[in-house]
Amino acid sequence: MKKLHVTCYALHVRSAYRKPRTTFLRFYGLMGLWAFCLLPPSLFAQKNSCSASSSNGENKKVFFGVSVGPTVDWFAPTSNVLTKQKVKGGMIAGINLDINITKEKVFYFSTGLFIRYLQGDFAFTNRYDFSDIMDSTLVMYTTRTYQTTYLTVPTGFKFRTSPSKNCVFLGKIGLYHNFRIGGEQFDNFSFPNAIASPKYFISTEKIKNNDAALFAESGYIGLGFEFVLANNFRVFTNVDYSCQFNYFSAKAKSNITDKSFKSVVHSLHIVFGILF
Repeated sequence: MKKLHVTCYALHVRSAYRKPRTTFLRFYGLMGLWAFCLLPPSLFAQKNSCSASSSNGENKKVFFGVSVGPTVDWFAPTSNVLTKQKVKGGMIAGINLDINITKEKVFYFSTGLFIRYLQGDFAFTNRYDFSDIMDSTLVMYTTRTYQTTYLTVPTGFKFRTSPSKNCVFLGKIGLYHNFRIGGEQFDNFSFPNAIASPKYFISTEKIKNNDAALFAESGYIGLGFEFVLANNFRVFTNVDYSCQFNYFSAKAKSNITDKSFKSVVHSLHIVFGILF
């Protein structure tokens, strides 16, 4: 059992953890500006109408796309060691490639490469070593936060309707193959019998997230809408649901009961992008 290095802070300073939200907003803003700069000049000369166009009357054989969007993620423990906590926000961004596999150009094989950021909380009972500040160990009810970055390769299928008045609807289903490339974890708990006012908490230092499995599979299903702008240049939005079948590695266990940590991860993705 490793020694615990802790940082104490008052309740009112927890607002400092709002800073990552600003980072996400800046990221989305830069991605939006970048996508805007990719628009061809011919788009600005078009009238805003839903009239049919002969050049946009059918789908292409191959689509290449760039997308980004927020995610809503929640963990669902499948072992009685853990208790689920709050729903957390994340993000997903990357490129995708759709290849037609039918004569009618409505059924596509879909793949790509995405960066996915996921975070979530669990509550459980844990033992800590305080021997560096007092000659004892303590069993505490703690909340552990996991932050994980995945390199995700989707493989699946999309069904696209033929364009009608420049509008296309689609459905999709498939798998996400997730490779963990980074992440951190830390604990928060109240010291027992604390009498200080305002109430003080203890936060462990952030360490590398080794509890998450190096590889994880997810299933996904989604619906989307595309609008044809010019020469099959399209903007789109998707709403996808995914379920990651397991989050933890086999080494992630309770240091009290030695029972394994197990949990699935549910996610809702709201994605915006361009196709060409």
